[in-house]
Amino acid sequence: MHLLTAKQVENAAPGSSVNDGGGLFLRVTAKGNRRWVFRYKRKGHKQKEMGLGGFPATTLAQARMKSAAARDVLARGLDPVAEASAQVEQEKAQAAAEAAKGVTFGAYADEFVEWKIDHSGFSNPKHRNQWRHTFKVHAARLRDKPLSDITRRDILPVLEALWEDRHVTATRVRGRLENLFDHAIQNEAYHHDNPASWKLYNATLSAPRKLTHGHRSAMPRSEVFDFVAQLRGREGCGALALEFAILTAARSGEVRLATWREIDFERAVWSLPAERMKAKREHVVPLAGDAMAVLESARSLCLNAPNLNDFVFQGVRVGKPLSDMTLRAVMRRMGREQYVPHGFRSTFRDWAANDTEFPRELAEEALAHQLGQVEKAYRREQAVERRRVLMEAWADFVSGRQVGGGAVVQLHGHKQR
Repeated sequence: MHLLTAKQVENAAPGSSVNDGGGLFLRVTAKGNRRWVFRYKRKGHKQKEMGLGGFPATTLAQARMKSAAARDVLARGLDPVAEASAQVEQEKAQAAAEAAKGVTFGAYADEFVEWKIDHSGFSNPKHRNQWRHTFKVHAARLRDKPLSDITRRDILPVLEALWEDRHVTATRVRGRLENLFDHAIQNEAYHHDNPASWKLYNATLSAPRKLTHGHRSAMPRSEVFDFVAQLRGREGCGALALEFAILTAARSGEVRLATWREIDFERAVWSLPAERMKAKREHVVPLAGDAMAVLESARSLCLNAPNLNDFVFQGVRVGKPLSDMTLRAVMRRMGREQYVPHGFRSTFRDWAANDTEFPRELAEEALAHQLGQVEKAYRREQAVERRRVLMEAWADFVSGRQVGGGAVVQLHGHKQR
């Protein structure tokens, strides 16, 4: 033990290894760099070396203290290298925990939600707003609490406030909270089990109360003609947008965000880019004469000639589209609040299946639904002209010119009602 002097350490020759005893060695590289190592061997294991630092940053006295500590660990039957690594990890965890104590849930949530939006590629502005709304509004009572201190007891009141009356929202809020805490755990900002995991609530929160009136259904086909006739007597972009949605069997969001650039008046088609479609593929809608008339009415509402990037159906604020509740508000003011705009897509599908002989694949393509492998033949050119006949027949039906499937039209050898 203690075989070396400070002078010997300083003068150790390049490429040499000098022994201080007790497993402590000074290694000197060919370039003269010096470092301390502790050499040891546990019973049943291969010989190992543990780095103790470089010289002169680590002095001879300090190296002896470190080697003595390593021998103590070895005497307890433990591996000094493994114990040192565990100590480093523990210190890192403690430092992270201390840092996390200063981070509030709100501060972490604001950064997390923007990260989530960027990495998930949410294309729908509504989805982005829903995620932000979850952490700013629904989880508002958590925002000032330290993230590291939040437990199931804090989250339960957030869920209970929504569970009975807004069950779908509540389940989404819980899922987003679980997602946030997964992120925090993986980034060492939270050091407990996920407090928003469903297994912590499935025996506490009751099953959702069933709706008394059930789901809002699609408008029956027998009511569509009267409704459209009344709708055409109303003024404003909201009524025009709803009529256009009915005539094209499109989703309300697709209609609200339609721009003049997407409309080809010469060919009478509406081309929706892939990024605006639910299935993320381009969709071309052949426009019946009634749908073209709606577009002319919308254009007449513009004070000046519209730009190609302008929305077809302008909102109250200049340059903004209609809100996502406008079409539904039109139906509510007309006394049809039991139905929703999206339901007209189901009405169209029921009409095509029950009142006509148009091929099923054609109706599915008109709705921009995903098709099976065999049906995808219809999608090679999207069967636009075939669907034009279908959409003209639908326009005749909703306008009262073809009620009950009385008229018959010819389509590539098939009789169509």
